[in-house]
Amino acid sequence: MKKTNIAFFGTSNKSTPILEVLHSSFNLALCVTKTNRIVGRSQEEESTAVKEWTQEKNISVFEIEKMRDSEPTLLKELVRLGIDMIIVADFSFMVPDLILKEFENRIINIHFSLLPKYRGANPVQATIINGDTKTGITFLQMVKELDAGDIVFQVPYELNGTETSGELYETLFDLAAQELPNVITKYLKGKLTPQKQDPTKAILYYSPSHPKSTYIYKEDAKINWQEKPHEIEQKIRAFNPWPIAWTTLGEMEHAEICQLKPSIKKALNIKIHKAIITKEGLLEPILVQVEGKKQTDWKSFKNGYCLR
Repeated sequence: MKKTNIAFFGTSNKSTPILEVLHSSFNLALCVTKTNRIVGRSQEEESTAVKEWTQEKNISVFEIEKMRDSEPTLLKELVRLGIDMIIVADFSFMVPDLILKEFENRIINIHFSLLPKYRGANPVQATIINGDTKTGITFLQMVKELDAGDIVFQVPYELNGTETSGELYETLFDLAAQELPNVITKYLKGKLTPQKQDPTKAILYYSPSHPKSTYIYKEDAKINWQEKPHEIEQKIRAFNPWPIAWTTLGEMEHAEICQLKPSIKKALNIKIHKAIITKEGLLEPILVQVEGKKQTDWKSFKNGYCLR
């Protein structure tokens, strides 16, 4: 029996479990991802993890810089390869109308929340910021409106309250990979009945610094010391590994986190990678990073910058 021809659209460096299961369970005929980007002071080219994986497995890859320039060629390639279904996970591009129409009801998006809660680009960060105790994965039909397609299947996941967004993304990618072959097989056999979302229950997380955007910006990660300690700790976890919660030496002193030595300038920025809430309900940084220096533990930081 002919294996189902699958195309995968994605850019995340956590995509490997999904790629592996698509490759082993179906005919993964094409991967679509971003073009190489220039990074660092040395201006070296960096490929997405998806592209690197395709090179190891000798699978065709289609690279995109701007979707509007690539749309006609990509559609022709999908048709030429006889693609039966497209799987999308953390793609970073909007799938264009031409492809949505050609593959109507044959594009499944993997979204990392229990829709309709937390539509948009950062559902995992929103989950942690808001202190939710449960999240999950939604497999849904892709439509033009953002994350508004009919729900094909959902998998809940209980949080332990210590996850960073990077750790939670990795867990959910693994969980999605476990469920994906069963979801695709049942969906193609008509054994899963898509359910419409209730639009009145749709929730999006908007950037505080860019209120019309569902993306996260570096400005959003600046710590507001007027918030409660547990709210700050949740944001520290949510903004790890990017953009990392940050503050200044002066604000840390004002918040009574650290009484600075008189010789220390207050202008430096401090990234807080990890923190805990003590038994007294206070926020205690664990891993911090002074601007221009390496990460250090809180004890070492206090020895260098704070009065005893």
